[in-house]
Amino acid sequence: MEKTLGKNSGIIFLKSKFFLIRIVTYFSILLIPIWAQKSLELNTLFQVLLMSLYSIFMASQWFLLGKEIDHRLKIYFRVNSSLDRVVYRIFLGMFAFILIFNLLSLLPTKWVYNSFWAVWVSLGIFYSWPTRGKIIKESVITHFGEFRYLDSFEKTLVGLTIVLFVFSIPELPTLTNEPALKLFFDQNENISNIFWNFLKVSYFPFYKYPELLRFGWAAYFYLIGVGFYLVNFYALLRFFVSRRLSLLGIFALLSSWSFSKILVVNPGATLSTTYSLLWIWSLIWVTKSSTYRTGLFLGLVSFYGAILNASWIVLMPIQVLLTVFYFLKDKTMWYRKQFLRYMLLGIVLTGLILFSDKDVFSSNSFFYTEIVENFFVIFKRKAFFSLAIFGFIVVVLKYVFPKIKVVKDLQFQTNRIDQLLLCYFLLFVSTVSADTSLVKDFSIMWLLSLFSLFPLEVIFQNISRLRSSRNMIYLIYILICLLDSHFEGRVKIFLRIFDI
Repeated sequence: MEKTLGKNSGIIFLKSKFFLIRIVTYFSILLIPIWAQKSLELNTLFQVLLMSLYSIFMASQWFLLGKEIDHRLKIYFRVNSSLDRVVYRIFLGMFAFILIFNLLSLLPTKWVYNSFWAVWVSLGIFYSWPTRGKIIKESVITHFGEFRYLDSFEKTLVGLTIVLFVFSIPELPTLTNEPALKLFFDQNENISNIFWNFLKVSYFPFYKYPELLRFGWAAYFYLIGVGFYLVNFYALLRFFVSRRLSLLGIFALLSSWSFSKILVVNPGATLSTTYSLLWIWSLIWVTKSSTYRTGLFLGLVSFYGAILNASWIVLMPIQVLLTVFYFLKDKTMWYRKQFLRYMLLGIVLTGLILFSDKDVFSSNSFFYTEIVENFFVIFKRKAFFSLAIFGFIVVVLKYVFPKIKVVKDLQFQTNRIDQLLLCYFLLFVSTVSADTSLVKDFSIMWLLSLFSLFPLEVIFQNISRLRSSRNMIYLIYILICLLDSHFEGRVKIFLRIFDI
């Protein structure tokens, strides 16, 4: 009892120490917009690093805001992996910032600038003072508890993934004015002004410096877009396979040459074609969370999809029907009504976009042919994805012949597979009245990578006692992914971009 944070245990001293460290760190990073102005004469690499640091800073504030929303609304939920909590809070905080910054964008330019600083300074002071004693004991590592006990193979793979992620950066935009940047990242002009207003206010201090602005937007679409996609994919993988194979799935996806090819053709694909993963993970996780208050998050996920591409609105009624009448069928009617009530904010915001955009449903001829062609191109470019065929066979055997020796003892959550396949099927069918791009590129890559891991899960579970054999197999597949990653080509592109 003497060590608890009571009135006589030095809580004021501990809070003050925490406050000073946090506020100095916070405002040091917050001053990047001012420091960046002095970096215009420095090389491109340093400027991109500076804007990347600023983008990471923003994402960290989304997480803190999402955490605070949880606390204020008393949202207590269950998670399948520690990354579930991270992904959920980052996106929840980002949705809140989208709404806040869109309100700020209605003000005159001078007031937008002043309000920008007022918001960040206010949040910085609020975040820095620990309102709860528990916050003092928390750190960044606390939220990534799953990675605390990685073995040497897993640590090596995480390191390789980070290196590959850095060297896979695509070409930077050469144009600097805002309309040209929008067209560069949104070639089909599907993204709503709501998103652009959010992005504009987020990088508002850099509008007087076009070079920094284009680097900032490039950092957002790659660092934030792809980074969230990979973390979100890991969270989904943990519903089906082990931590070790989840890391391998991330590496396999990132090491595919299609990954770089897609970014060359369509830099905005990091947002437009990654939404399918967020939508399906949200539906699966919300049913796992065991609280109707996560309906707030699911509703805002639909709103976010609508501002990325208005065609995603077709998923709103689908997700309402799925959650209320199928995924939550074991819950009471009162629970389902409360869940729907919390979804109401997202439903209303999505409905506003529906009424403001008259060209939401635009049919696309021959879209099946395009999707099939895109599927086979991605499949053939990565040798590892050939395992997806065997993964499909494993799933079929588990359903049709569950008692045969191969899959009898397989620890497999078939109900999660049911949810995954049903959601993806409905996602695919909904494109009949929507847009071809919804299930192309990154939407296909994560599904192939997921199914490619199922055969390895069968092998690993059957030789669970043979650690050395499992390590050897794991190493072989890491090398297979690395050998056809075209890493040397990525390095050449990286060196050319930064004139090294």
